[in-house]
Amino acid sequence: MKFDKEISKKILKIAWPAMLEQLLACMASLVDTAMVGSLGAVATASVAVNVSLIWVANGLMGALSTGFSYMIARSVGEKNPKKTQRLGLQSVTCAICSGLFLCAFIFCLHRWIPVWMGADADVIPYARVYLRIVGYGMVPQTLAVVLSSNYRSTGNTRLPLILSIIANIGNIIGNFLLIYPERNMLFGSRSIYIWGAGMGIKGAAVATCASQVLLAAMLLFVMCRKKSAFQLRAPKKEYAVSRATLVTLKKIGIPVLLERWTLNVGQVVLTSILTSLGTVALSAHYLTAQIEGVLYMPAFGMSYTATALIGQALGAGRKDLTKRYMKYICFWSVVFIELFCIPVACSAHFIMGLFSSDSDVVMLGAKTLLIAALTEIFYSFFVISSGIFRGAGDVRFSFIVSLIGMWGLRIGMVWAAIQAFHVGIIGVWVIIGADCMVRTLLCIRRLRSGKWIKADV
Repeated sequence: MKFDKEISKKILKIAWPAMLEQLLACMASLVDTAMVGSLGAVATASVAVNVSLIWVANGLMGALSTGFSYMIARSVGEKNPKKTQRLGLQSVTCAICSGLFLCAFIFCLHRWIPVWMGADADVIPYARVYLRIVGYGMVPQTLAVVLSSNYRSTGNTRLPLILSIIANIGNIIGNFLLIYPERNMLFGSRSIYIWGAGMGIKGAAVATCASQVLLAAMLLFVMCRKKSAFQLRAPKKEYAVSRATLVTLKKIGIPVLLERWTLNVGQVVLTSILTSLGTVALSAHYLTAQIEGVLYMPAFGMSYTATALIGQALGAGRKDLTKRYMKYICFWSVVFIELFCIPVACSAHFIMGLFSSDSDVVMLGAKTLLIAALTEIFYSFFVISSGIFRGAGDVRFSFIVSLIGMWGLRIGMVWAAIQAFHVGIIGVWVIIGADCMVRTLLCIRRLRSGKWIKADV
């Protein structure tokens, strides 16, 4: 294949802000995790026991944003700005309705979920408080996810990057002030008084919720500008969701929602299985999963780029360009993923020590993090392939692969390994790596067949 500099340049121009945005968001999450981790294993576990349910909520947000990303990328490729504008306004309506539903869902179940997940008695009260506060942020978080995705689909990845940086800085500052009590800190030879609310795990939840409100407000403010691709100041009738939009959301969104829920509900089940291994093992698993997020951030950035470029190319009727985009996206993705994985694999123990003060959690987590770094290329390639499939409308294939991987391999094998062979958390992460490898092989086969292009809805 002759190296095409222009294709690579266009991919990297759109991809680098998306990758950097995801990386910085993940780093902010890790800082949040480190601050919570400094409170001890119980505080970490109180977040960990809820994270799978939060992923389930994120599945609905992801499905909604994917449906609108598909439609907006096509309208951009068709050079139809009026259609792009209408879709952007309709996405606001859908995001608010979905966020209200998620908020009500969490409020109704926040007291029971930690119990159902098998959390220890000392973890349950903190887990309930954390989940209830997070529920308040569902509406702004859904708006932020959908609107950021809309702008990426037009090729504008810098705006979501800038606004995400501001929101994440706000989250870190909020954590710093709300989690810890008032104290004196040394800066050189000087002692400076720092105010602190001393709210602990509750403070972390409040800071996260506030940052989501900030990000949603900034995105809505940008949409008020005349030069915005999605002009917020429009007649009320423009916000009404059309039948055509609902039909496309059903065709694209439902398979994506099922895929996300297959993965996320699977994570809920997996977490409930892992609680039997104890608080230390659960904390090590949670921290590994959080740190692992840094490794696959380039993959999510490339995935968003793939959805936008593949959708625009097909919207313009350029299937030849679609195939070229696919090949170069896969190539550059592998390069970036390896650049992230190698340093983490070499310094797993040091990195884990930054996020927990519990020596047992650090020792166990260092081993699971090493396994995650060595096998990350497989999960990342699956994420990138899913972005390509979404841009082409081939969303059912990703759902089938996720169903096979999560339930047929990961959960089934983990449950059998723990129950029959008493495998610990290290063996669990080996199984997770094997699951991701199978998914990658299936995706490569699909990409080489070319059937994903013909699967357009």
